[in-house]
Amino acid sequence: MMSYEQQYSEARNKAIAHIGIAVSSSGRIRDYLSEYGYSQDVIEDVVAQLREEKYIDDRRVALKILRTRSGNKAEGQLKLAARLESNGIPEEVISEVLKAEEFQDENTIMDVISDRYPVGSFSNDPKEARRELSKAVRYLESRGYSTSLALSSFRKMLNDVEYL
Repeated sequence: MMSYEQQYSEARNKAIAHIGIAVSSSGRIRDYLSEYGYSQDVIEDVVAQLREEKYIDDRRVALKILRTRSGNKAEGQLKLAARLESNGIPEEVISEVLKAEEFQDENTIMDVISDRYPVGSFSNDPKEARRELSKAVRYLESRGYSTSLALSSFRKMLNDVEYL
């Protein structure tokens, strides 16, 4: 039976080798070390030490993930929160980073709309335009945005175009 110090040293070395030159989330490292059967005490101590040494930086990992979800790839906050959680980011870090203005649904949805549906991309035929709008709203819903936000954002876009 290995002593606590031996387990700790082995777990720490495994975690550092797993992380490599990247930065990882605490949840991912916990899961990784759990697969090897280390005790919760050892895992928590290793995670705390690696945080201190900046091998683990949940906020940095979260912001990296959020930056990849911009423009045409933007998603609503509920979907972003689920994505961050699945990447091992703790709840308190998720709520902190999603409070930033740039990740608010009202801002990100306009990025998606302007990238995917530029002005003049809808048909002039009312029946066809309604079908295209319905398809566009379903697309935005698949990105985690609410129907009401999608429709109000398209209305805002149309109003802005009318004043040009």
